[in-house]
Amino acid sequence: MAKKKSNLKWIAVIIAILAAVIYYQSMQTPEKSPSPSPGYELEKTGAGVVLDFTARASKIHTAVDSGLSNAALTPRDSKEEKREVSRKGVEGIIRWHTRSMLVVIPESMSLEGVEQALTPLANKAGGKIIGNEPDNYNGVPAVRLDVGIKDVLNSEPLTLVMDRLYIIKANGTLPSTTPPKPKVEVGAGDMAIVVDDCGYTMEPVVGFADMGRPITFAVLPYRSYSNEAAARALSAGHLVMLHLPLEPIDASAATEPTVITVTMSDDEIKQTVIKALASIPGVKGVNNHQGSRATADRRVMQAVLGVLKSQNLFFIDSRTIGKTVGAEVARQLGVRTGENELFLDNSSDIGLIKKQLRKAVDMAHKNGSVTVIGHARPNTVIAVRGMIPEMEAAGIRMVYANQLLN
Repeated sequence: MAKKKSNLKWIAVIIAILAAVIYYQSMQTPEKSPSPSPGYELEKTGAGVVLDFTARASKIHTAVDSGLSNAALTPRDSKEEKREVSRKGVEGIIRWHTRSMLVVIPESMSLEGVEQALTPLANKAGGKIIGNEPDNYNGVPAVRLDVGIKDVLNSEPLTLVMDRLYIIKANGTLPSTTPPKPKVEVGAGDMAIVVDDCGYTMEPVVGFADMGRPITFAVLPYRSYSNEAAARALSAGHLVMLHLPLEPIDASAATEPTVITVTMSDDEIKQTVIKALASIPGVKGVNNHQGSRATADRRVMQAVLGVLKSQNLFFIDSRTIGKTVGAEVARQLGVRTGENELFLDNSSDIGLIKKQLRKAVDMAHKNGSVTVIGHARPNTVIAVRGMIPEMEAAGIRMVYANQLLN
């Protein structure tokens, strides 16, 4: 019994010593630095959680200004804008601040030189050079350099452009983009699927929005579900266009209450386009609904595309008639443009839609990319969803329509 008491005594002594050591070390260990900031301010509202990247954007703006100043470059015509988008999968929004500006560089300076001036400062401010590509600034050909953040948020990719620099050389020529566009390998290719006629019903829109792949939604104005369709697409992170009704060859075949016709004056056309654009949230571009007569009329298309140019929107010619001049006029006006190369669902038969998708795969393999149009219909959803594994196994990368513009 005495031996047991002795053992207990020694155990108590050891515990006391250990406690003293732990306490002493805790007093000597410096306080840990706070966890690094996620880069945004959190705000809870009745509509969900707001992730505000405005402060981080301000730091990146300052870094860009310093980098340009160090390179003896002075930006021109700077425009600022507050932006926000709905979050993916949860209620709430992401908010940030963005700028666009024209930067004229010396003839001897390269785009790589601009990037080298900006990169270390942007990185220090929590940003990065996201990429560069040919573009235009108010109709003037330029190379666009995007600076911002590219990260992962809630397991989803997040890209926010804080500064958009449109770069030209002092002699009016364009700096070479870096790195050069890689040569398309056999078996590889990009495919943009545009879904027309969104706004009549919601079921196909939801099906496409939840497909987990880039889909471009062309939303009709003034339909029962137009706003809801656009909001659903935007909340899933997709690209939204206005599906603008234009006059067909057979005027009696026009299906929409408001249609741009060849008998309208230029001012009537412009006002109709402006109102239609304002009716759909989050629009980044336009394609034509029907329009076999109107898209072949140069005057009409100049009036339509003039509005798009003023609002820095792109245009995709649906090519409902071979005589269309839409894409040609867009290029002349300096509007970023693309063209439909294949209609997927002239038939509602799922097997035939899949056959068209396989044809589109072959076109992408041959040319490096392809833009196709389907419609917001249940069987088109089924066919596209069913073909995704086959298309991706064939080396096809699905992209948004604005990634394939001229």
